[in-house]
Amino acid sequence: MNNSTTFDKIAEQSSWYGKQARRNHSRYVMLKSTQIVFAASIPVVCIAAPGDVQRWASAALGALIGVIEGFIQLGQYQQNWLLYRATRSALEREVILHSGKAGPYLGASDPDALYIERSDAIVSGEYSRWLASQEQAASTKGTGQIGAS
Repeated sequence: MNNSTTFDKIAEQSSWYGKQARRNHSRYVMLKSTQIVFAASIPVVCIAAPGDVQRWASAALGALIGVIEGFIQLGQYQQNWLLYRATRSALEREVILHSGKAGPYLGASDPDALYIERSDAIVSGEYSRWLASQEQAASTKGTGQIGAS
């Protein structure tokens, strides 16, 4: 694989991380916003709704809040968004340093090879962090501690 193809692959990975960061951010914000609206509506239901309706509506809203929190924890949207965003930023930084022959690239005997190695280390490190967060989430789910992580 020549350097141009490798550089294209790194650019594709960086783009993928950016898209995944935006996707996870959007899902997290949408779910969390819905959860906040449902939580804020419980006191309104308690005041405005008649007896039986109040009980059932409050119970349903409370259950929905719990279900949404479960989806947030299962999807790990906030954690993934932050990991993907950090990886994208690190890859973008490498592009800037490499193109400017700055930082570790200043005076490097083969800046292209160094760029490839450093970019690979960033992606490999992200995968390791992602895997650790998934294992932690799985062990937390196994203990029934939904909010712990």
